[in-house]
Amino acid sequence: MRGFLSVSQHKVDKKGRVSVPMPIRIALGGQEKGAFVCFPSLLGHWLQAVTPQQMQSFIGQQDELGAFAGNINAYATLLFAQAIELVPDSDGRIILPPDLLAHAKIDEDIMFVGQGHYFSIWAPQIFSAEQAKLRQRALDERINWLVPSNRQSTPIDRPATDGGGNG
Repeated sequence: MRGFLSVSQHKVDKKGRVSVPMPIRIALGGQEKGAFVCFPSLLGHWLQAVTPQQMQSFIGQQDELGAFAGNINAYATLLFAQAIELVPDSDGRIILPPDLLAHAKIDEDIMFVGQGHYFSIWAPQIFSAEQAKLRQRALDERINWLVPSNRQSTPIDRPATDGGGNG
């Protein structure tokens, strides 16, 4: 299976070095030297991480002459200006720049969170606080995610409201 799964907590040393979890390094195995691109999330205090190929795809979606036409895309400008390619050393460690650590409010502990095609990097206390919100949002969105859009929800998708049932 190829993808970023699970959650792993690690320590950041005084130089900003942290070991990239083995499952993430394995998922990056096809990438040159396990490199990935990391950038601050615009949605909160965590970091997003994608493969170099995914970042190249983002670049390919840009209008090549947009800036000359006065169309400066705020999202793209922030994303690319703050993104950095990180290449693990021979021990599987990376050095996260101080500005990325500050954005994610990471001090000593760090969490790598798998998200399928990509992963994110969090301060454990921020991820823990966000988990409850994400769980509720996932429950609210689950029908849209699990059920094809042309199908109406069935009784298994929602609680019974008629008072009937077998229990």
